[in-house]
Amino acid sequence: MRDINKYTDDYRKQDFEVYQVEYRRKKIMEQIAKYDPKRILEIGCGMEPLFLYVEGKEWVIVEPSKLFCQNARNKIRKSDHVTIIQGFLEECMTELKSESYDMIICAALLQELEDPDHMLQDIFQLCGNRTIVHINVANAKSFHRILARNMGIADEYDLTERNILFQQNAVFDMEHLQSMVINHNFEILDQGSCFIKPFTHKQMQGLLECEIIGREVLDGLYHMTSDFPMLGSEIFVNCRKVDGSKERIS
Repeated sequence: MRDINKYTDDYRKQDFEVYQVEYRRKKIMEQIAKYDPKRILEIGCGMEPLFLYVEGKEWVIVEPSKLFCQNARNKIRKSDHVTIIQGFLEECMTELKSESYDMIICAALLQELEDPDHMLQDIFQLCGNRTIVHINVANAKSFHRILARNMGIADEYDLTERNILFQQNAVFDMEHLQSMVINHNFEILDQGSCFIKPFTHKQMQGLLECEIIGREVLDGLYHMTSDFPMLGSEIFVNCRKVDGSKERIS
């Protein structure tokens, strides 16, 4: 069982994660621009809800943390069309199913769940035939995890101290993520990874503080996934429900 209060406190103490969140958001913004949804459901918003970075959309946020919900409410502007629902997704299904969504965003969440299959089942129920679902998770095949394996420090699938701190239960590779999505009757439209991170969060933060690297290096690492598409620190898929006329994939 996730301790959402402890998670909220730990989340607020992060260092390099600020940059990880920024580049994750940049990738999500690219997907929003690509598919141009009008109404978006965001599952979990943290301290930086996505509606702050895009205009002209209707947003529904479901978020279990009272602090994160209040923070999001405080940031709503007059021009925003935002509904915020406090609670875990499974607790809010009746209310959420009363609306339709063009896109559902499940960012950096599946790895934190004891039962990610249940989350995917709930997301499926909220989808119309044309709803795009964007899912991203930490990447077991990230550059820095492969480096650690080749240094003899750890296997790329091992849970790190950071994974344990943030109550994360699994590390996905693309094959695992795709398999889960397909088994829940979604078809994958496209896939990729985001932001090549050569070292751990702590090491990356140290490099920044010592001014060994700067913003231009981080931006370059973000764009390098065009050359090394599966080495990013996070992987993503965009998917939608398999058409009802097709047999269920299992």
